[in-house]
Amino acid sequence: MAQKAEIDSRRADFGANEWLVDELYEQYLRDPSTVDPAWWDFFEGYRPLAPGSEATGGAEPAAPAPAPDGAPLATAP
Repeated sequence: MAQKAEIDSRRADFGANEWLVDELYEQYLRDPSTVDPAWWDFFEGYRPLAPGSEATGGAEPAAPAPAPDGAPLATAP
């Protein structure tokens, strides 16, 4: 359990760059030799968080603003 706490605290340090770590992790999963060996120990116990989980603040994406009267509603890509 101590290892999980360590990983959670290290993850919190990434802040807005967490997406970059997640991309690096995906690269590590495909081929560890393409990632700096300094990351290998970290990635052995790393699991990306699901969107909206506790470590990301649990925030859901903001809802789009209502369209002005008579304007068509925009759809997300």
